[in-house]
Amino acid sequence: MHVTLFAIVLALVFEIVSPIPRVAVTAKGRALYMAHCSRCHGPEAIGDGPDAAFLRARVVDLRRTDVLDAYSERTLVQRVLGQKRMGLEFRPESIARQAAETEAIYRFVRTMPSVRWQAVENGAETYYARCTPCHDRYGHPERALPPGVEHEPRDLSSLSFEDGISDAELRDLVRHGRGRMPALVPRLGEREAADLVRFVRLLSPGYELYDRFCSSCHGFRGEGAVGALLMRPSPQFAFDGSYFRKRSSDEVRQAIWHMLEDKTPSMPHFRETLSVPEVQAILVYLRSLSALPRNSSGDRLE
Repeated sequence: MHVTLFAIVLALVFEIVSPIPRVAVTAKGRALYMAHCSRCHGPEAIGDGPDAAFLRARVVDLRRTDVLDAYSERTLVQRVLGQKRMGLEFRPESIARQAAETEAIYRFVRTMPSVRWQAVENGAETYYARCTPCHDRYGHPERALPPGVEHEPRDLSSLSFEDGISDAELRDLVRHGRGRMPALVPRLGEREAADLVRFVRLLSPGYELYDRFCSSCHGFRGEGAVGALLMRPSPQFAFDGSYFRKRSSDEVRQAIWHMLEDKTPSMPHFRETLSVPEVQAILVYLRSLSALPRNSSGDRLE
């Protein structure tokens, strides 16, 4: 009996002091950060994400200011989950650019009715956790290579890459590696690899534009009114088969053009997307990052 009691106590002590639970939380926090925060705050959390230039207010640098230390965890969690929205400015540089982006979004939304979304979302979770260090959120790598990577990773969103590799070859590549691409360790199972491939196949200029400017209102799956569309009276529709049967391709393109030209997207907050423990995991991850020299920008949470 004494041996059994000792074993239980020892197990409890080990669980308390073991770094494994915190490592797992940090890894989960990183995956959630890359999925929900990096597009504004950047992959390194310094405020240089791809959407930062579209915000009227400067994005907070989370590593070179005292934001994470200046506020309680409760305040930070409430701020992330809050309903206050920061407006985005989107000004296409030219008519040609707007036309190209309209066409890219159209091509992407037109594929939505045939996508197996549950498999894609499973694959997205794997991608954000395992692939973003090299390929970033949208498949095209950052200029600065991650530690230990000597050659620039492939652009997974490029048409030449998508056309030049089959699903079977891509599954084999992520499981076993080839050339400059190392195998993912621990190795992915067959189902995990198949789901990851389904997500990678979505990566494209149209997917990136949709995710950045449309998904906060129309949903990741194009499922209908979410986010900002719930805050005001708006047409209720989903990008499903019925939607495309009732509208010509030119009508859909015109609606996309109108959105890019006249609508003001907004940066979403995450009351309906993230739970309190998930936001706390993101904070654990951010606080695990190495400190950077402080600046005097005076960034504050509004």
